[in-house]
Amino acid sequence: MDVVKVMFALLSKSFSEIWSFFSLYSFCSRAGQLRPAKGNDILKYGIIVLNRIFMKKYLLITLACSTICCAQQKYITEQNTTLAKVVTVPIKKDTIRATVKTKPTVVPIDSKNDTNIILVKQEVTSTDWAKYALPILTLFLGIGINRLIDWITKRNATIRNGERWVVELRSTEVPLSQQMTDLIAFRDNLSFTELVIPEIKAMTNLNGDVFKSLDKNEFIKYIEIKNAKPLHKRIFDSKEEKEKAYKKVVSISNYTHGHIAIMEHQHNLISEKFKSYATGTSGHVQSFNNHLQEFLREYGMYNLNYEKEGVNIFEDERTSLLSVLYTAQIAPHIEDGAYNPFKLRDEFFIPSIRHLAHYRFEEKTLVLAKSITACLNDIAGIKMEVVYMTKNVNIILERYTELINYLPDVINDIIGEKE
Repeated sequence: MDVVKVMFALLSKSFSEIWSFFSLYSFCSRAGQLRPAKGNDILKYGIIVLNRIFMKKYLLITLACSTICCAQQKYITEQNTTLAKVVTVPIKKDTIRATVKTKPTVVPIDSKNDTNIILVKQEVTSTDWAKYALPILTLFLGIGINRLIDWITKRNATIRNGERWVVELRSTEVPLSQQMTDLIAFRDNLSFTELVIPEIKAMTNLNGDVFKSLDKNEFIKYIEIKNAKPLHKRIFDSKEEKEKAYKKVVSISNYTHGHIAIMEHQHNLISEKFKSYATGTSGHVQSFNNHLQEFLREYGMYNLNYEKEGVNIFEDERTSLLSVLYTAQIAPHIEDGAYNPFKLRDEFFIPSIRHLAHYRFEEKTLVLAKSITACLNDIAGIKMEVVYMTKNVNIILERYTELINYLPDVINDIIGEKE
């Protein structure tokens, strides 16, 4: 096979040189550098060149083939002779059992007798099962360790998430107390004698948003871990006992979420009720201002009618009391409009309506009494807004008190500790 490859290579090179010759000749002929007199001269010149090329190549090919063939024939002969010797030697001479070692082994050779080295495969008496069992055991051990690591990792993650729930619940105790203090101060600033809308503070960390970002499933697993019996006690639990334990876990979870929901609802209720109080109060105050302006117009017409009759409004018993009250309560605030509805109710409107009741049969007093009644209704509306807000604040304070009182029990149920 090697000889064929060598010959094919040499022949390829020869044909390449021939092709190169004709290509060179064609180029030179076109360029005008090689111009033979006759066509026979060109043919003779080509034959001479080919003869020289092939003589050289054939000689090289012949020498190479002879050398390679002789070498291969010698190798095959020596190989056959060696095999013949190995086969024909009987196993009756002195033998040496050789084992594979890293150190050199000295083999004694007797010059008188032939010494042969025979490799004998040692017979295996029994199967080494440990060799096959060890990889399998290692595989299962690796799988088991991997599963154990995953279980421990997930358990630790669950515990961290559950502890975050407990920490966030504990952190609501101080804001709850502070919120109650602020609500009490707000309630005390609500007044039935002055028109004031006090500020109210709502603790933003009681809105429950932080609990929405926590995992509820991990929270249930955490409760289950903390409230579970030891493994040696629950391993033989019946199905009913397992269901009972799970229901307890779900109950604790629901109770905790209910606690958080109440806290969130009370926080939203503060904003909702305060907004309702401010809106209602503003509406009643606006209505009061409109009706007060209407009363001032009607009161001016009321006095004008009596003055047309020649009555002195400061001396006549029908108008004197109203004139004195007007001068004391209304006139000082005509420009700034800073009226106190509750003060006007007690010191102007109620005395005026009582005075006009004695002259209820006069048509002049009916329109004036109607405008006074409208103002009194607006003042009553302002008062009721204060009453409603005070009542709502008291209810919220009760709920916050319950949340603070029940918070330790909620946390103890989660972590499985009973007082």
